[in-house]
Amino acid sequence: MLRLRAGSILVGLSWLPLTVGCGARTGLLADSEAQAGTTASSGGSHSAGTSSAGASSGGTNSAGANSAGTNSAGTSSAGAPSPPVRTNCQLQGDDPRVAGIKPDEIATLNGADFVIGDVKSYHWTLQLEDCDAVVQDAQFKLRGADSPVVQFQPSRPGLYHFTLAVTGAGGDQTSCKLAVPVAGVGMRVELCWDTSTTTDLDLYLHTPFDREPWFTPGAETINSGLNATTCNTSNATVALRNQPRVDWGYADSPLSACNTPSFDGFLGLARCPNPRAADDNNQDIATGTTERMQLDNPRAGQAFRVMVQNFDNHPARPRVFVYCDGQRAGAFDPPTLPANFVTEERDRGVYGVMWRVADVATIVDAAGKLSCITTPVLERTVTIDDSRF
Repeated sequence: MLRLRAGSILVGLSWLPLTVGCGARTGLLADSEAQAGTTASSGGSHSAGTSSAGASSGGTNSAGANSAGTNSAGTSSAGAPSPPVRTNCQLQGDDPRVAGIKPDEIATLNGADFVIGDVKSYHWTLQLEDCDAVVQDAQFKLRGADSPVVQFQPSRPGLYHFTLAVTGAGGDQTSCKLAVPVAGVGMRVELCWDTSTTTDLDLYLHTPFDREPWFTPGAETINSGLNATTCNTSNATVALRNQPRVDWGYADSPLSACNTPSFDGFLGLARCPNPRAADDNNQDIATGTTERMQLDNPRAGQAFRVMVQNFDNHPARPRVFVYCDGQRAGAFDPPTLPANFVTEERDRGVYGVMWRVADVATIVDAAGKLSCITTPVLERTVTIDDSRF
């Protein structure tokens, strides 16, 4: 979208940011490029499930005392058999070993909480999932992958899948998998794409209060057609760009809710508005990152529509993820047509390629807990130069 130079943020040198391409690996941090759960093709959706903590995957070990992982008994330096180490990675409900982890906050996982026996070495690996497996600059951080205690700063809600491998004092080895829950508040929508360092896509969230066109009819440019019908990266980020701040009547959140890398610029405004957007990944303000929109306090019975627009008509394969109250509510693969999400310049017009991704319906129970149902949009899913709802 409209490009204005913004300042950069310096991350403390004590952290190890994970920087990878789509499906890439680092030997230190990531051991799998597979996506967790199933995802549908051609803009389809996938249910996130309802597990609050997730169970570890199974296996066998020679000690017979735990089903997660494998090991074989070793021998101590004195020649006597050393009892094999065992794992205990099954998570139940609000398991205190992983409780209270929130997006963008530093948390720790202690290997000693998941292993029984004398351990000589630990190694933690983390599976790349959701937008972390798509963008060049995965935005979570991990420190101490070969330490008993690993420090972890997630960038989104939902499950993060770790593998903990240990070597016992006698040389025996075992491993287990942990599905670590990261709590979330309200509704978050994330957009990422494979060419996020070269192509400018934009994420839009439509107000639930009307079904007006995405842009003002008759507008001659995208920027002149923007209005309060949508939350976008011109009217909902910290630095507004020729637009008044979007206001759909939701109360601001406490300022502490914006004390995160994605939204900490709002601290300088002394307010944490709803809805709000992270920086525009337009190769100027940001590049190689995920675009995010957050609404902490949606109401029961509302329906929001998500849309992705190709601003510069360059090739891309966009993916969208929706999270509600810490659960992944939907995952959407790129549409198959048009190829590469671009159109012929003669057909582009003002609005270009627009993908109406999904409708997100909000449910709030008697206890105030939020859940969401995501449904792919089936009418005018992908259009060219058509701004209708």
